[in-house]
Amino acid sequence: MPVVLSRRELLASTMVAGSLLILPAAPTMLARKQTDMASLDLPPLDITVTADAFEGLPESIEAGRYLLNVTATEDVEGGGIVAFLQPYEMTPDELFAFLGSLDESDPLPAVVYQSKFAGGASAMSGATGSAVIDLTPGEWVVWGDDPSAPQAPGVLTVTGEFPETPTEIASDISFTLIEFDIMVEGNLTAGEHTIMIDNQGAQPHFLDLSMVPPGTTNDDVTALFNGFMTGTPVASPLAEEEAETLLFTPTQSIDVQAWINVTLEAGTYLAACWFPTAGLVDDPHAFHGMHTVFDVT
Repeated sequence: MPVVLSRRELLASTMVAGSLLILPAAPTMLARKQTDMASLDLPPLDITVTADAFEGLPESIEAGRYLLNVTATEDVEGGGIVAFLQPYEMTPDELFAFLGSLDESDPLPAVVYQSKFAGGASAMSGATGSAVIDLTPGEWVVWGDDPSAPQAPGVLTVTGEFPETPTEIASDISFTLIEFDIMVEGNLTAGEHTIMIDNQGAQPHFLDLSMVPPGTTNDDVTALFNGFMTGTPVASPLAEEEAETLLFTPTQSIDVQAWINVTLEAGTYLAACWFPTAGLVDDPHAFHGMHTVFDVT
């Protein structure tokens, strides 16, 4: 089901400070174009998302690179997300109590940006989605990448030392996230690809990838977003068109990489990040130019 692009921007422009994740599209589209990664020689971490819980989560694992397999049960409306967050100088309970006490008119506190996000994976209802992620030592919150997610957060203790030479993942497309830009490089042709999402920015970022009408340019996107920011409608080929969301990858911190398999069709794509900008309210990264348009041939 395609999603009207302007609805995505409306969600972003009406976000509150207590929300770390503004879903940019209908959740039923999560991981829609993912393909299997089981051939990778990595230890699996299998987690099932139910309507109110994360099942199969171990109490502890060794630090390392894992193939995260997320299965969402049929009763999970809109699909499920499993993401990993290591709070900064707080216990998991303290973090969520703190976020719940925030006033929506205030920007997100610095502790959010100081915390570590390891990425994760998403899946449609009744399906499985996978991603390769790195889990370093410490206590991780396992959650839905959003304080309002219906699943009760869990805690995963990661022990030992992260390997000096983890298994290499061969990718042929990379998305590098910085303030405030997304650089796309690699084999941009139709077919199955392994993509690497690499956050090299100081703030947390995530990737929202959509198909947009052929001929769309990054200037068109900028003009549309500027119109949302100023409240002044602008002429844009996107304003009345539909954008088909293909995948969403959960939040990552600086120097965090994640890998996912995806099937791309020929066409024009929009990559954007909607994480809230540090120190500002109702102001996602995409409104500061963190978006790019590219073609797949």
